[in-house]
Amino acid sequence: MIVDINVQNFQQALIQASMSKTVVIYFHAQQVPECQTLGPVVERLVGADNSHIDLARVDVADPQLQSLAVQLGLQALPALVAFKDAQPVDILEGPQDEAAIKAFLQPYQPNEAALLLEQAKQALGQDPQAAYGLLQQARALEDSAAIRLYLAEAALALNKLEETKQLLATIGMADQDSQYQHILARLELAEEAADSPELRELEQKLAEAPESLELKEELAVLYFQAGRQEEALQLLIEVLQQDLGFGDAKKRFLDMLTTMGADPKASRYRRKLYSMLY
Repeated sequence: MIVDINVQNFQQALIQASMSKTVVIYFHAQQVPECQTLGPVVERLVGADNSHIDLARVDVADPQLQSLAVQLGLQALPALVAFKDAQPVDILEGPQDEAAIKAFLQPYQPNEAALLLEQAKQALGQDPQAAYGLLQQARALEDSAAIRLYLAEAALALNKLEETKQLLATIGMADQDSQYQHILARLELAEEAADSPELRELEQKLAEAPESLELKEELAVLYFQAGRQEEALQLLIEVLQQDLGFGDAKKRFLDMLTTMGADPKASRYRRKLYSMLY
């Protein structure tokens, strides 16, 4: 939010707002030419929709606001003051270039990894594949326990059981919070389902009739539902290698690849199919 401070909104827009986010106060005056140049730059860098920083513009020509500049001990205009919890935490005075303003604002804005994590959290319930992609990007920038936990949650939602287990194994005791315990419990249930009596029975049937394309296709579906994705893809590629038009094998194979998105295993099996087609 960008707001012009006056006596009426001073308490709410400056003091109260600083209790929940950083308020950057921009002190300016019409008669100072550098203020006319710096103002638009500051407004662009902060942005009107910034959820972490408010920009509060203070015109020191207003006699009712001059005391604020005096209290902060400002010596030159334009000036920027980072205000948090009703206290100044940093000051930048005098004409500045864009790089200096960015450096001043940077500590009060989340880094790119944090922004990606926030986007992933919002997407996780509706689109776990999108969340998974965002979290992979975030992890490449910052390999933190928080990012790995949410990546494990997204992987579990996509039935990537082995990856979920590997990610949870990287979480130290200090970070094994309620979220970790919840994911671990869900993983244990998923692993039990991945070795169900129905699945074992079908595996036995295939062992007795290893050339049956119908059993391979049926078992591949169960494997995929149980999170055993690579085993599912391998069975279907075997079916397609023997009969490219068998049943729904090709459609199931393509659907599985689509569900897996940019997973490296999906890319590998996609290339195998293309080599058969072309």
